[in-house]
Amino acid sequence: MITKRAYRWFVAITLAALALNAILRLIPFDFVWDGHIPLERIRWTPLTFFDIPSNILLFLPLGFGLSGVLTGRNRAPGGAPDIGRRVLAIGLLLGLALEAAQLFMPERVPSVADVISNGAGALLGYTFFRVWATGVGQALNRYVTPVNLLLGLVVYALAAALLTVYLIDRARLANWDTSFPLVVGNETTGDRPWSGSMESLQLGDRCNDPLPPNSSIYYEFSGDGPYEDSSRRGQEGPSLVWAEGPATPQGDGGVTVGPGQWLISHEPPSEFFIYARSCNDIEISAKGVSTSDAAQSGPARIVSISNGLRLRNITLGQEGDALSIRLRTPAAGDNGRKPEMLVPGVFADQRPRDIYVRYSAPMLVVWVDKELHSLSLAPGVVFFANFKQTDHWLITMDGSPHRYNIAYWALVLGTAAAIVAALIMAKRLCGPGARQKLN
Repeated sequence: MITKRAYRWFVAITLAALALNAILRLIPFDFVWDGHIPLERIRWTPLTFFDIPSNILLFLPLGFGLSGVLTGRNRAPGGAPDIGRRVLAIGLLLGLALEAAQLFMPERVPSVADVISNGAGALLGYTFFRVWATGVGQALNRYVTPVNLLLGLVVYALAAALLTVYLIDRARLANWDTSFPLVVGNETTGDRPWSGSMESLQLGDRCNDPLPPNSSIYYEFSGDGPYEDSSRRGQEGPSLVWAEGPATPQGDGGVTVGPGQWLISHEPPSEFFIYARSCNDIEISAKGVSTSDAAQSGPARIVSISNGLRLRNITLGQEGDALSIRLRTPAAGDNGRKPEMLVPGVFADQRPRDIYVRYSAPMLVVWVDKELHSLSLAPGVVFFANFKQTDHWLITMDGSPHRYNIAYWALVLGTAAAIVAALIMAKRLCGPGARQKLN
């Protein structure tokens, strides 16, 4: 038996663990029912290796709290072994219920391995309870002092700072490939065409002032092409030539691209990429951009620095009425889909738009005419991307630019507060009269 004070703490731990597991495992609560149970979505193995330790850790406090609750209620005639079996059974059943709920969530991947990991976590929590109950927990009562807590917080703050620096570094342009060509109106493979028109295109960076040679490339689309770099900043950038077409005559008011007529640079603007990569800064300005079809998707490539469907540095595309931005960083991957940013409503009609995109790591800024959209990609976005179970994450740029950073720091500070609270709570549980000998 345990005291009433300790029992209340164990109930609180159990309820908090239940709430935490429900929130983390079922976010964003977007359940979809299409008339059948999609059992084919069930995996036997975990989606990633990190799923195993994370599922064990999530259920550890639940197993610890349940062990205390069951002991306090004295409903286990078989003593400690029976309590352990009950904790294991409850952990497996709860894990099974959560995975069953994930069957109806498109962003989640249910796994039998997750259920087993949950049971293991609950059983580990029971083991920790036994350690506490047999007297090892009294050490907390001796060593959890204000000085030691302060020292622990200092160590935690240093670890959090190192993690933050690492996450910001993962949002740089360090993995840009200097061999990729510049493409307008399609992908290099020719199977992601965009139907529309554009008056001019400029690529630049802000590494130095004045800009060094070849750090800015400007194309004014007039006539049938090929289109030369007219930036006049020393060495000229590569020409844009027709990879296919043109199937329709081009006028002086811009270039029209679509299936069968799109542009590609005759060589990659390698020097420009080197400058952009070295200072982690790139800007793309496309003026007079007008779509011919508000339902294009893929995304349909408007401007792309890429080599095929899965290798790119940056791509501006159209996904329905939204402007799509894929940006290659060590965190986002070679395809720049984790995350892929969307600016909604840009192509809701066919009127020409002036689009300006600048990425100065880790801040992405998008101007559509006079409307500003921005998003900080680190540390928050990079951190939460690691918990996505697929290689594609869509983020709509219509909220606070720092919303993911706020969530990240709330988690960092909240974790520190939870650790301190848990240590203080454990000290109270180990105080005089809080523990009695168990069977």
